[in-house]
Amino acid sequence: PTSESLKIAKHIHTFITEYAPVHKTASAHTLKNYQTSLTLYLTFLEKEQNITPAKLGIDCFSLEYIEGWMKWIKESRGCSAQTCNIRLGALRTFMKYLSERDLTYLSAYEIACTIPSMKTPKRKISGLSKTAVKQLLEMPKLSTKTGRRDLAFMILLYSTAARLDEVLSLKMRDVHLDLKKPYISIIGKGHKRRTLYLMPK
Repeated sequence: PTSESLKIAKHIHTFITEYAPVHKTASAHTLKNYQTSLTLYLTFLEKEQNITPAKLGIDCFSLEYIEGWMKWIKESRGCSAQTCNIRLGALRTFMKYLSERDLTYLSAYEIACTIPSMKTPKRKISGLSKTAVKQLLEMPKLSTKTGRRDLAFMILLYSTAARLDEVLSLKMRDVHLDLKKPYISIIGKGHKRRTLYLMPK
């Protein structure tokens, strides 16, 4: 291995095991995506470009290689355009991390940022009808403690459109009911705090 390949390997290890879990996300799914994306990129370099991990260098992050990788995961691995875009985003995140620790990689990161995302088909999202929502909210038995809990949980999800994991991580200090405009305070993606107002009901 060259000194540069060893340096890149060390950066990959630190990014996956130390930096990303602390500074980027607490989501196991997102962390798995970072690891999978980088593994796929190294696999592409080795299988399609004959560049083993021992030969890694700044040239391995060229526009040509990244675009070739995107095409490879789409055509050879059958990934959807949306998945390809997620993989590209993960690679960019790593390259940004790399460029912040070694300026010689800054131009490679900037080039990676110029690669456009693949076009994804727009999906029409259809929600539940008012009748369906009404019937759903009538399901819990209010005569039981569990039923009252379930109804409160369902109304909270419906009125705030919060993610399930966001609601499950709520603490009592995040719920503010004794106000003119009741609200909950949640921490979403990127550890950003959001204020979600509750409907009068």
